[in-house]
Amino acid sequence: MNLKSLAHRELSEGMTKKELASLIRVPVRTLSKILADQDPQDSAIWEKFARYFRMDVEVLRTGDPAYLGTAHGLPGSGRYSAAGHIRKIPLLNWHQLNQLVSSKLSPDAIGPEAMVEATDVSGERTIALKVQDDSMEPLFSKGEIIFVNPEGPWVPGDYVIAPGEDGPSRGAMLRQLKSIGAHCMLHPLNRKYEDLPLTKEEVWGKVVRLRKNL
Repeated sequence: MNLKSLAHRELSEGMTKKELASLIRVPVRTLSKILADQDPQDSAIWEKFARYFRMDVEVLRTGDPAYLGTAHGLPGSGRYSAAGHIRKIPLLNWHQLNQLVSSKLSPDAIGPEAMVEATDVSGERTIALKVQDDSMEPLFSKGEIIFVNPEGPWVPGDYVIAPGEDGPSRGAMLRQLKSIGAHCMLHPLNRKYEDLPLTKEEVWGKVVRLRKNL
């Protein structure tokens, strides 16, 4: 599957070009050119798409399936399709997050509500969640599925899950990490909500994928 086909697959799940470009961190015009059969010339652009799709850059460029068995390095059970590694991810509710991050339990042992099939999602303890409110619109809408790796590294600019404003016992929230000087803020995309400081640098997980429908 080539780069254009992979982009079309994401858009077919309900994502807009603007949303997909934002997640990959490329300009919308770059994505539009790819959809018009103009592959990028810049190797840095290829690397961004490779990171997003969890693929080896050369596999993405050439489509050589010889690399598919090793390029992703994804643990857990699953299978490969033309689009990559397919596995089932446990769908938890937001009240189960504290139990997940405070223990080394497998998400399966916590009692998932369902299992959600996903392509090229990394992390042994990665889970699926339904977005619970409108605080991250327009990129994340209420009811959409996000995949969260509780053990993945994060940097400013990433979308993360953090403890609620009133502490872990009061739930969690989805926010974007923003660096302002020496401080890190939890930033909502919806202007109805306020930025909050990441006082303890406590992050419960990084969003590694967005899926628009079940």
